[in-house]
Amino acid sequence: MGRPNVTSADVAAAAGVSRATVSYVLNGVDARVSDETRQRVLEAARTLGYTPNAMASALRAGRTSVVIFALPNWPLGPVLGAFLSACVAELDRLGYTPLVHFIHASGPDGLAKACDRVRPVGLIAPAGDLPPERIEALRGNGTRGFVLLSRAPVAGVPTFILNQGRIGEVAIEHLAERGHTRVLALTPLDPQLGDLGDVRLAGAQTAAERLGVTLTHVPADELQRGLKSEPTGVYAFNDELALGAREALPDGVALIGSDDSPAARLSHPRLTTIRFGGPDNPGRIARALHAQVEGETVAEPVIETEPTVVQGETT
Repeated sequence: MGRPNVTSADVAAAAGVSRATVSYVLNGVDARVSDETRQRVLEAARTLGYTPNAMASALRAGRTSVVIFALPNWPLGPVLGAFLSACVAELDRLGYTPLVHFIHASGPDGLAKACDRVRPVGLIAPAGDLPPERIEALRGNGTRGFVLLSRAPVAGVPTFILNQGRIGEVAIEHLAERGHTRVLALTPLDPQLGDLGDVRLAGAQTAAERLGVTLTHVPADELQRGLKSEPTGVYAFNDELALGAREALPDGVALIGSDDSPAARLSHPRLTTIRFGGPDNPGRIARALHAQVEGETVAEPVIETEPTVVQGETT
């Protein structure tokens, strides 16, 4: 087990070399260091438990390794948690230090303050929080890579398209394909989900109008009132609301949720739900950001993902 506060001088003394040689070896600098000396330095560093100072390394490189993922005002449930974990893993694999920043908890200028404090080399954030002038200011401050979260592409900046309205559309399309012309939509009660719920409901309304479906919507705690419209199908804002309503539905009423949550996968009968995007999205986001940091061409400047129905036994 290594000693606390080990320095490069300690490693140099243990290996019998200069501090410059330690720096060359541990920072991968192409210098005239023999394989024997290199191995001696690496062994000394392992034995002493030496970890290079991150700030010093950043100063030498002219940039930090920090990437901020600015999380929109979304609840941190299992689905979002899994997505964030996958993004963090992809960024870590590429050599970055990911930090998750909760926008709604830090106030209107919280993201700007966070960027000023840590000088991130990369930033993943909602487009609404990064107008063009702010992006230019961040670039001048050392941020090299950006991926914006938006409903539509943003000119000149790689964008991950998050069209939540398509979830509502896909749900109604699925029910309409199965002959349902009277559908009840259950909307969330949590104020934190209000904006997201409105966007998904608007998508459902657009599809209903296009397909000739009569759509009624009520908050989830007013299910009994909504059932007075005699729907043949129910679309719930998320799987949690769908599973909560299932036992109260009349026999034969179809039910579809959203998000493909762990609870939906384990439900019996299996809940039909909607999956937003695929498992490759975190890697696509990380690669787009990494290309910019390295000064390379971004292969996928617009990262699009389409919601898909996960067929269960409830529709």
